[in-house]
Amino acid sequence: DQAIRNFQAMQGTIRTYTAHTLNAFKNMATANVDKVTLEFGIKVAGEGGVPYVTKGSAECNLKITVECSFPDQD
Repeated sequence: DQAIRNFQAMQGTIRTYTAHTLNAFKNMATANVDKVTLEFGIKVAGEGGVPYVTKGSAECNLKITVECSFPDQD
């Protein structure tokens, strides 16, 4: 079913963004990353026609919040 394939593709996209985002904060020499929060928003819409979906659209957004602490400088 096309809808299932579309949702599987979105799931793959979310996993890819998550992996890339978390990797961007690894091994930061100047700060300790204490917490990373990712919020995803996905909106999918479609208009039906006979016998197929005749029009579709998708929107997404990503919000990243990072909490850091800085080690004491000697």
